[in-house]
Amino acid sequence: MEIKNAPVNKQAEETDKGYDVSRRRFFQLAGGLAGAGLLLSSCNNHTKPTATYLGSGDVALLNYLYIMEQMEASYYTQAFATPYYGMTKDELLLMQDLRDQEIAHREFLKQVLGTNAIAAISLNFSMVTFADRNSVLSYAALFEDLVISAINGSAHLFSNTDYVVTLNKMVTVEARHSAYVRDALYANTFSKNVIDVNGLDRSVSPAAGLATAASYIHTNFDSSKLPN
Repeated sequence: MEIKNAPVNKQAEETDKGYDVSRRRFFQLAGGLAGAGLLLSSCNNHTKPTATYLGSGDVALLNYLYIMEQMEASYYTQAFATPYYGMTKDELLLMQDLRDQEIAHREFLKQVLGTNAIAAISLNFSMVTFADRNSVLSYAALFEDLVISAINGSAHLFSNTDYVVTLNKMVTVEARHSAYVRDALYANTFSKNVIDVNGLDRSVSPAAGLATAASYIHTNFDSSKLPN
């Protein structure tokens, strides 16, 4: 497999039909959630002229996490489309796995939200040098840690606790992603700076998580009904 380093002149688009995001398993899981009453029914959203309304309660929390997964999926789509200089074949395959798994997370949350899902967000990765290995992996670790702390900090706020079971499964995958990119940067440092004094992954409130993510997102959000 030849790895070519393409110039970054525009954000990568998901036009590759070869994505392996376990489509059959995804729809089986989504179907199971529907049977359990977890797929959200339509509600009367309101949208401010200059901001995307996240909804309220569980809808707002799911849209908050959907924002995070959109960010990660787009990041890895770009990183895979424009490999950094010196990327090995194994690293390329791992980057593809990260991309596909984040796309699966994103599409799962979109399916659960149904008509309550916000539109695709506009992202800003201008601070990342996609041709540089250290830059790509450093920001990957940052995004993974942010998503882990976002899930940890929002799970207890759901009214429907059935969501928490699925989110707990999702966050374990994110933790493995974080461990991989951190260890790829600096060997044997997979948990450095991400574990609190009690030996647990860090958590942030939805308000704090959204504020941090805003640095990488052009879209404005109305999060006035987002639980915290």
